[in-house]
Amino acid sequence: MSQSPQAQLALLQQQLQSLQEKHDALQATLDAQRTQANQWLEQRTRELQREAQEQKKAETLQRVFYRIAERATAGLPFYDFLKAVHELLGELLYAKNFFVCLCSQSQNTVDFPYYVDEKDGDTMQCNDVPRGRGMTEFVLRTAEPQLIDTKRFMALQECGEITEATGDLTFTTWLGVPMKVEGRISGALVVQGYEEGVKPYSEADADILSFVANHVGAAIERYQAIEAMRSSEARYRLVIENVGVGVVVVQDGRMVFANPSMVRIVGHPLDYLLSQPFTATIHPDDVPAVLDRHQRRLRGETVETHYGFRVITQQGEERALELSAVVIQWNQRNATLLFVVDATARLQAEQSQRQALQQQIALNDMKTRFIAMASHEFRTPLATIHGSVELLQHYNDRMPADKKLLTLQKIDDAVERMTHMLENVLVIGRTDAGRLEFKPHALGIATFCHALVDEMRSAMARQLTHVQLHLDLPPVERLYWLDDTLIRNIVGNLLSNAVKYSPQGGTVLFAVQELDGALVFTVRDEGIGIPEADQAQLFVSFHRASNVGPIAGTGLGLSIVKEAVTCHLGQIAVHSTVGQGSTFTVTLPTRRCAAED
Repeated sequence: MSQSPQAQLALLQQQLQSLQEKHDALQATLDAQRTQANQWLEQRTRELQREAQEQKKAETLQRVFYRIAERATAGLPFYDFLKAVHELLGELLYAKNFFVCLCSQSQNTVDFPYYVDEKDGDTMQCNDVPRGRGMTEFVLRTAEPQLIDTKRFMALQECGEITEATGDLTFTTWLGVPMKVEGRISGALVVQGYEEGVKPYSEADADILSFVANHVGAAIERYQAIEAMRSSEARYRLVIENVGVGVVVVQDGRMVFANPSMVRIVGHPLDYLLSQPFTATIHPDDVPAVLDRHQRRLRGETVETHYGFRVITQQGEERALELSAVVIQWNQRNATLLFVVDATARLQAEQSQRQALQQQIALNDMKTRFIAMASHEFRTPLATIHGSVELLQHYNDRMPADKKLLTLQKIDDAVERMTHMLENVLVIGRTDAGRLEFKPHALGIATFCHALVDEMRSAMARQLTHVQLHLDLPPVERLYWLDDTLIRNIVGNLLSNAVKYSPQGGTVLFAVQELDGALVFTVRDEGIGIPEADQAQLFVSFHRASNVGPIAGTGLGLSIVKEAVTCHLGQIAVHSTVGQGSTFTVTLPTRRCAAED
């Protein structure tokens, strides 16, 4: 017995109310997930900004330290070198006022070879000053970095730690760090500020100044080594043979002297180095440039004193070196003195930093594409739901029953679309977090694929009206070791794409074949195809081909397919021509198994 119109209307109203409640619940879930996604994006943005700041700071540190080392090998007078250090230090922290102290343990005195101060000028730049209980001596005595402001200065005076401070003492912030030369505390670097607006020095500033002190200490060692060389050939050899920098003398195209560090750096025995042309270990591609600079330098022409080249060790390893060179007299004849540093580790670190920067750029790009996708793909189904609900609210009593059911079906389709998009985003999130698991078990691939196709026929009934779907599957009784969740991701996405991107209809072939210990999945369509320019980015998250037009999509399906294939240790290949269709081939290594497995 058919129901009355009133009963049917009441039933539809109940269904509408139920759907409205589901819609409200889904909207609340979507709002919560959107809030969570926004929070994640904001947190990730802050993290990327912090990482970028840290990377920029690290790059500045590396550049300054490299330039300090470069100045140390440039043959500058000691004061000019310290002046260059002062200028470079200003890139790292407030260093308007800066001085260097060196101490003599045997004579109990201190020297100030460089002293620049806005209040004292250079009047404090003097030598052989008896050690007292001043602020700099306090740093030397404690052998630790010291941060001193006005309050702490008064406290140190009261306890007797500082009783003989000299110079202008109206500073607002003061920082001194000890400096090691030849493994012991032999001096200090000091910066100070007088202005009230100057930010007080921090522990981070102390760390930076300590790093600079290490480089200056190493430079002082190098200057001392050169001075020793000038004073005595015997002392020169003793020092040169124990420094960590490779030192070489080249005369008449051969090495006539090479210290142990040079032997270690180039990775060849000393007798080989001294018996071969000095270019014997240099990479063949770099030999012409090195020879050209060497010959021009001997002719007295202007040549850069610092450059890089590569060598090949006895074991065939390639190393990147940097050298500085100067013409000297060796046995009353012209020769070239080379200081060589192994820069391989530093260059590798720079390469790692560049790769890290590229990764950050890729993350930022992915974030931008995700936001664009989410704002577009979620807006459409939400608009559909909103419009359908308004239609039912205002025209419910005038709408035919079939029109109401169609409207309700639109709401359900939109909710299903949003749910599918959220599931894809969650899968990508698990992939990026390394939580995509591979759990194979005995799977009847034919039965499984038939079930997937049936689900797709139901979900994509409208698109399939113009598409002929052909299946070529193994016998039902054959079982293989596979992960059904990952296979669902692979087959489901490839088949739905083949149907979705065949708006003009045509044939879609889905085949599974066993070949040489692997299962080969083939999905072929006659759809719009993929432009060649887009194929390189095909498996990148949120990337969509340039010819998809109004066809809806998130750009996540193929990236999920790629990760699922990778979990199976498989391979995926694509062949596509615009306007003729695409063929995706997935090869998964596996083996048959019995039902009891």
